[in-house]
Amino acid sequence: MLQVITGMYFGDVALNATEHRRTLFTNADFSAVGPVDLPVGTLTPAIDTDVVNTVLLEYTERLEAVLPDGTEDFMISTGGDEIADDLAVVLSFALNATFTPIREKADRLIKEPSDSTRRLVPADVLPRTFTPRLVLRATDVEALLAFTTSLLALNRRVYEQAMRAMRRIVTASERVAEDPTLAYTDYVAALESLSVDTEVPDTGWDRYPHEKKKILGPALAKLTGEQAEQMRSAILEAEKAGVAARYKAFMHSHIRPSFFREEAIGVVLPVTEPALPSLVAQSYTTRSKSVHELRELQRETWLHAGGAHTADVPGVGLVLTHEGLNRLARHVVRTFVQRGSTELDRDYRWRNHLPNVIQVRLAPEFYLGRPDAMTKTTAAARAGEFFGYVIEVLAGRDEQMRVDMRPVLERIELMLATHRKRAVREPMLAIYLLWHRLMEPQYHRPAPDKVLTAALTELQEPSMFAFTTGVLLGRTPPWSVDAVCDLAEQRYEDMRRRAPVELPMRVDAALWALVAQRLLDDGAPTTLVYAAIDRAVKCSPGDEDVMALERRFAAGQLDDLDLQALILGRSPLEHSGTP
Repeated sequence: MLQVITGMYFGDVALNATEHRRTLFTNADFSAVGPVDLPVGTLTPAIDTDVVNTVLLEYTERLEAVLPDGTEDFMISTGGDEIADDLAVVLSFALNATFTPIREKADRLIKEPSDSTRRLVPADVLPRTFTPRLVLRATDVEALLAFTTSLLALNRRVYEQAMRAMRRIVTASERVAEDPTLAYTDYVAALESLSVDTEVPDTGWDRYPHEKKKILGPALAKLTGEQAEQMRSAILEAEKAGVAARYKAFMHSHIRPSFFREEAIGVVLPVTEPALPSLVAQSYTTRSKSVHELRELQRETWLHAGGAHTADVPGVGLVLTHEGLNRLARHVVRTFVQRGSTELDRDYRWRNHLPNVIQVRLAPEFYLGRPDAMTKTTAAARAGEFFGYVIEVLAGRDEQMRVDMRPVLERIELMLATHRKRAVREPMLAIYLLWHRLMEPQYHRPAPDKVLTAALTELQEPSMFAFTTGVLLGRTPPWSVDAVCDLAEQRYEDMRRRAPVELPMRVDAALWALVAQRLLDDGAPTTLVYAAIDRAVKCSPGDEDVMALERRFAAGQLDDLDLQALILGRSPLEHSGTP
């Protein structure tokens, strides 16, 4: 929202303007600089200073008053809280200080260094960021304004990347006392997130890690000279594709000369240029060991660091301290912002990302009866939703069909005349057939016989739509055991993919229950029968009726199976032919 309220994505329309005021709590002392005019608001410090200072943040939230279709927009304001939160992140990051709208959080974070080895406070690890009464200078404000201006001008994608990284860095700094390892990991994760588009430069075999070359050497020695060279090239290319190589390349490419010059003035044990590659690599190793092995950061990295930016840890060597990683991270993100694209993203739909607004999936009843909701790409999804709706009505959990499907059926008649693909026709035919078999004649289409004949013919072949339609109409499909097994396996594979056709869970359970029964009747090994009923249970987890079926199969007591009762949620055992 911080970038949106600048108006860079708005058209030439009327705007709603809402004035907001928020109080931020900080360790920064503005007495030497006074109020600050930001690109999106004003900071006015309180006259009195204390351990925790207060700053009044005033800003105007502007939103378009007119929707793209020309109608008036009901959204006048989002409330303003997210804007204040974003500004607190930007201020905390840019000034290397603490800003928060929550007083309790400020009281917890902003304290004098304790020099304790047991009860750390944040200022013990990051002195500037959390020590009270941090006096700001004119140069701090100038840097803040320059950074904020550059940040707000970024291309939307780059802006979001920068904001996510800054938010994670600020959060990491706030965790340094309570969980130094997680804080360190978050710093690296923030920087790693910015490296996704980094191209890793080519490196020669002479710069490949010696310990890896020792392992590969014997295998390469068995190859011809040409083969060995091809293998080395392939290994180097594979290394370039790794996230670690991308992270290192990104970090090295975003270090400006100022990091080793004016920014290093007064720094205790600063990062040197020769040591930078190994320090960056070690930071990534620390992150990986924390995430994958739950390895804790060694205490020497942060305990009694005395504000130093590097530390020589026994058994590890030279590493970045939290203070060193903090400075490096802020420097790299600043470089990322300075170099980021400022091309306006004209396709960005800011209304889709407003705070306090969530996107929810409508109940099918709201759109099932709309002809425009039925297309060749949505037909399968609409059929799955219609099955679920019909099941609730047939089971008595819904009193009646409240959706008039006749406009959709008219569209289906038109579409069937031009579409020949089975994947498009079957779901539409299933809807058409179910409606005419379940509804009274006065709700039928004027001349449905042609489509109904096609449905009865085409839904004979094994498919999930044919299976569900037949079972809901009280008919168990007559397909062979092989056909049923093939259908179940194909459906199971489809469900393991990202976006399968959604069907009620009991439909899949019923299909596997049918597989189990057909296998049992066919004299198949019991292991196959149990595997099928096991999948029935796992396709409808926690379903007591399906678990009861599983127990009956295990006891060999099931003679008949009421698939319709199972799908409708009635106990199939109560309706089976078993005594």
